Amino acid sequence: MNYKSSNIRTLMKVWVIFLAGVMAGCNSWLDLQPNNDRTTASYWQSKEEVENVLMSCYVKMRNCLEKYVQWGELRGDGLALGTGATTNDEKVKRLDILYDNPICKWNTFYEVIGCANSVIKYGPQVLERDATFSKELEAAYSAEAVVLRSLAYFWLVRTFGEVPLVTEPYVDDEEPFFTPKTTERKILDQIITDLKEAIPHCKPGYSSTPSNNWEDKGRATRWAAYAILADIYLWDEKYQECVDACDQIIASGKYDLLDEENWINLFAEGNTMEGIFELQWKGSANQENNLYSWFYSDAEKPRFVASDKTVDLYTRYAEMDLRYLGATVVDKDDKRIWKYVGTGIKGLGGTVRPSGQRDANWIFYRYADVLLMRAEALVMLGEEDFATAYKVVGDLRARAGYTVALPKPQGQKEALEMLLDERQREFVAEGKRWFDLLRFARRNNWQYKEDLVEILLDGVSAKDRPVWKAKLSDVNSYYLPIHKDEIEANAGVLEQNPYYQDIEF
Repeated sequence: MNYKSSNIRTLMKVWVIFLAGVMAGCNSWLDLQPNNDRTTASYWQSKEEVENVLMSCYVKMRNCLEKYVQWGELRGDGLALGTGATTNDEKVKRLDILYDNPICKWNTFYEVIGCANSVIKYGPQVLERDATFSKELEAAYSAEAVVLRSLAYFWLVRTFGEVPLVTEPYVDDEEPFFTPKTTERKILDQIITDLKEAIPHCKPGYSSTPSNNWEDKGRATRWAAYAILADIYLWDEKYQECVDACDQIIASGKYDLLDEENWINLFAEGNTMEGIFELQWKGSANQENNLYSWFYSDAEKPRFVASDKTVDLYTRYAEMDLRYLGATVVDKDDKRIWKYVGTGIKGLGGTVRPSGQRDANWIFYRYADVLLMRAEALVMLGEEDFATAYKVVGDLRARAGYTVALPKPQGQKEALEMLLDERQREFVAEGKRWFDLLRFARRNNWQYKEDLVEILLDGVSAKDRPVWKAKLSDVNSYYLPIHKDEIEANAGVLEQNPYYQDIEF
């Protein structure tokens, strides 16, 4: 091939990865390391080989971590740039985004999709080759792959609007593979259908004992699938369907909010009763992630810190929010993010994680998110007096140590703003803020677009405000451009996103 390795054709090719030690022990899939490649023709002989490729999806999902932060947070108002921020971070933060910025690369997500497509296509063929591979287990593995593929596409579609929809692995270099964009509508319809069909086959859990629950949290269970589906429904303005998906999780009885004293355990240990889907690392297997260096760093040059807006939300009331000092933020004069680096609350015995233990999970979904999504959907459905939203926010504030009465919202917009503020307090640096703001603004044909503009203009200098306002007046600017490597690799078939088509490079 003549094209760069980042193009979709290369990423969708089946690179069958032999992953060592998958079946060796109860938690051994966290130890996965690429070993060698085999061709498609010689692979797919046993259920273990299907599981190997399925597990490689999770390995590849780890490679998306930087994008989870950049795509989900940089353009929002929850984080500010620290002294360790890169030039590309700065450009995205100030909306100076060109299609040569590597933050716009989507290759890691299509690698996840490629692995998932391979499991879905080739897994059923193994039923004829391995008598120990049951139809039930094969269906569960395929469903798990579908869930992971759907999550990858949900991140892509919220970030770029339209992206190539690929549901088959690519194996033949001699065949053309120039893939145009697919509309957001078609992608959302696809992943909603996929998830609804997959959920009955998804396992409700994987661990054999309640104490060994990391695998239940680290793999795409039925409840993780429902959480993803609820999020998609909320984005897609299908509010009753969102409520129904959340109700499935609640009715499972498997999850609950952590109490006030144990909130930090969401991150300090991870895999708590509040966690639904967490991307796992294992320090003892030399699997440390970059969250420590990005949000704290030994040299005190963090890449990202809490914004003034975030600190203001925490300090708006007279009482201290336990999610503030020594939990999310180090202290009032040090806005570094603590949740990913501490062993407990700073000032109450918590210390910085030592080298070898810097392996905090990345939490995609937890129970607080489910409760807040459900409340938001009910607000949009017109629930009288916004009773659910009021109660959920009250419960979250109560576990954060508040006793001050929560003012009742007056009207739908106030209720949505109350939920947005609470989501910012609860999910700082968890990759949600930009998508929360965008979801708020775009519903009902961009009903709250001007509110989004004002939120993003807050703190922008008077000199820069006209430029920012002009950019933000076009809703197409809310999506990232497709990286130039993809445009060049797809031989004129892949068109640049509208806002960036006339920008000279």
